[in-house]
Amino acid sequence: MKKVVIFGTGGFAKIVYLYLRKDPAFHIEAFSANEWAIKESVLYGLPVVPFEKIEQIYPPNEFHMFIALGYTDMNKKRAKFFEDAKDKGYSLISYIHPSTIVNDEFQIGENCFIFENNVIQPFVKLEDDVIIWTGNVISHHTTIMNHCFIVSHVAIAGNTIIEPYCFIGMNATIRNSVRIARECVIGAGADILQNTKEKEVYSSRSTIKLDITSDMLRNL
Repeated sequence: MKKVVIFGTGGFAKIVYLYLRKDPAFHIEAFSANEWAIKESVLYGLPVVPFEKIEQIYPPNEFHMFIALGYTDMNKKRAKFFEDAKDKGYSLISYIHPSTIVNDEFQIGENCFIFENNVIQPFVKLEDDVIIWTGNVISHHTTIMNHCFIVSHVAIAGNTIIEPYCFIGMNATIRNSVRIARECVIGAGADILQNTKEKEVYSSRSTIKLDITSDMLRNL
């Protein structure tokens, strides 16, 4: 059983706690945040410890960490504290929900969190600090590089490369053998059929509003 300190006290950190506490591989010992950001000294009955002093109270040779921050600033805020925790000497845990299907030759780095009902095909590689929400398909020989965030119901075809600091929105589809360049935003419902360039933003067309009212529809 790994003893874990969760960095973060916001919504995502609370979700991470609720998942990890059910996994017998982990025992949550405390939360942490910057000293100036701590508003309550206890969360879920556990102490909230200043990150500036964390290694003095929970030394890295005995405790692990998880950086539970979202995709703020293109994942760079989470990446910063990932690097700060590594500089302090911590190993960072990764979590895979038991309902997720993981196939052979899968590689995963540190500080990754994979939620329910994902399908991960053979030869997929996740580098460090990759968050994958619920119900995605990540096809064979795909590499997702450091500090990416994938929401739900995304379909990523085979031999795809997603470079660091990308955000992939709900119901996006990425064709096989495509390379998503670093710091791209692939919006909800977008279809990506060719390579992107760095920092590009893609959005699907908005749903068309018909010039009728719902009571005009028949057989509904």
